[in-house]
Amino acid sequence: MADLMAQQATAWTIVQTDAGPVTLASVEALQARAVQLRDWVAKAAASAQSPRTQADEQLAAGGAMLVARATDWAIPANLQLTTQQAKVLTDRVVADAHRAADLKGQESAAGVLGRIGVKHHEHQVEQDRSQAAIQLHGLLVSIARSAPLSTFAEADQQRKVAFDLETEAGQVDAQIDSAQASAKACDDELVHRQEAVKAMGFDSLYEAARLKTSGAQPVDSPLILKAGEQAYLSVPTTLARMTTRTHYAGRSSGFSFPIGHTGIRYRVGSFRGEPVQQQSLTKLDTGTFVLTNKRLAYVGRTKSTSVALDKVMHFEVYNDALSVAREGKENPDFYLMSNPRYAAFLLNWVVA
Repeated sequence: MADLMAQQATAWTIVQTDAGPVTLASVEALQARAVQLRDWVAKAAASAQSPRTQADEQLAAGGAMLVARATDWAIPANLQLTTQQAKVLTDRVVADAHRAADLKGQESAAGVLGRIGVKHHEHQVEQDRSQAAIQLHGLLVSIARSAPLSTFAEADQQRKVAFDLETEAGQVDAQIDSAQASAKACDDELVHRQEAVKAMGFDSLYEAARLKTSGAQPVDSPLILKAGEQAYLSVPTTLARMTTRTHYAGRSSGFSFPIGHTGIRYRVGSFRGEPVQQQSLTKLDTGTFVLTNKRLAYVGRTKSTSVALDKVMHFEVYNDALSVAREGKENPDFYLMSNPRYAAFLLNWVVA
């Protein structure tokens, strides 16, 4: 299972971009991987506990052999006191076990009150045996770990089994750490990717990584391409331009009086008006916005335009439109489209 996760973790390409490392995978795929990694970590942590528990038991058994056969190996100075303490605790556990067995026999022969006293004494003996066993277990494991590599065959084999089990558990721990780090990296990247989607309306970080590794992919378009020209974007659009309208605004001065009984009033005075100009965006045509590696073009029903990329002075992005100002033309063209941010993103990459 661990090897499978390691293979999956290296299956995707990670691209270093100006915004940091980006995985060449969709946001949904990253989310799925993070969930998969956490599930694997939970299962691996549970599976690693078994060999670790077995190793602890094997070490305790090996330590018990070393204490029981203390004369069969050379005990180093730093383990002599520990070995003596382990021997005392071993005798105490054995003695408590014998005492508990004796009390069991007394319990069956005693009366009601006697059984109550025996039960109480039996409980005390069991508590002492349990405490001594816990202390002894820690000492035996310590002795098995700290003893020389070579003592006697049976103890050495017991310890080797324990060390192999610990190595196995350690390898799983390392893979767990790696999986947790990968899951966190997925989470961190997801935050940045989702922020980019929210700001741009599409996964701009993924697109930047894809463009850096494989460039823009050619698409079909209604534009007749020139030699060596490739279209990278072809989307429905409405061509619009700013138009100016002038009207006069002002006020009159003077007075008016009726003529006869007709009800018509005659004004005497003057009118002073000033021209006021108003600009509005006027839709001119519907067609297709095309971006190539050489130019930006519009192919419409009644109008068509084309401007070389080196003639583009600047462009601005709106919620529903992209405006492009070209060299030698006073007013920019406005292209109303569904995703102007992506068009500007790709245009910026092509120009750069």
